[in-house]
Amino acid sequence: MSAAVFELRAVEKRYGALAVLAGATARFEVCRAHVLMGPSGAGKTTLLHLLAGLESPDAGEVVRPAGVRLGMTFQEDRLLDNLTATANIRLPHARLRGAEREAFLARERAALAAVGLPVDARPVRELSGGQRRRVAILRCALADADALLFDEPLKGMDEKTVARVMDCVVPLFSGKTVFWVTHDEREKDLLPDPVPWTVRDGLIFPA
Repeated sequence: MSAAVFELRAVEKRYGALAVLAGATARFEVCRAHVLMGPSGAGKTTLLHLLAGLESPDAGEVVRPAGVRLGMTFQEDRLLDNLTATANIRLPHARLRGAEREAFLARERAALAAVGLPVDARPVRELSGGQRRRVAILRCALADADALLFDEPLKGMDEKTVARVMDCVVPLFSGKTVFWVTHDEREKDLLPDPVPWTVRDGLIFPA
């Protein structure tokens, strides 16, 4: 990724009469893990969608590095229910061929084993909710992307599963910009050299 930044410049966002963001301003250094914390309804998901370009601000500006490639895990798993776990994970990599494809498949196999996911022919609709969540996380973490965005990825996971998932994905964050949304401040300690932020009252502050 080029030596640029993600930046919010006096961003405002409304949904009808509800003002979610009211002049939010922040500068996010690339190749760092940024943890966006705050209570439910504070605007964390809205900020993530703005940074990803999925929504546009009503006022102000959202700046992203030119040509940046993004991977994202939403609050919902957003998997293709009729496909297997591996088929879902491979969707962003359909164009890989030869040695590149084999290298990716090796990383995929290692990741699936690390987080305790089965490699079989079952469609993901037959997996448990926790297993589906892990598929969604791996699809994002294994993406050939410059920046990875996670929206409450660990919600509902027990401590043992969280430890397995983070042991697997944290090494995959090397050299990438990570945006990690959570309402649980303890999660920031799971990430490498995190930059904590608080989203509150329509603004974002260094925590």
